[in-house]
Amino acid sequence: MAVFARGLMNRLFTRVYLPENGEALATDPLLSSLDPDRRRTLIARRDPDGGLTWDIRLQGEAETVFLDFQ
Repeated sequence: MAVFARGLMNRLFTRVYLPENGEALATDPLLSSLDPDRRRTLIARRDPDGGLTWDIRLQGEAETVFLDFQ
């Protein structure tokens, strides 16, 4: 996922994971390398109506994990 926003000089890169496959989430190399609280910022939530919600937070509490590509 690439994030563009007013005020950002460069785009930000992150990932979004679907919540259903717990086994795949548990063995994913990127997720496994993160603290559990940070890991949660990359996993979407299933809504009661079946939709998905995934919040992007650019800073502060529960800031989304962003990836660094050279």
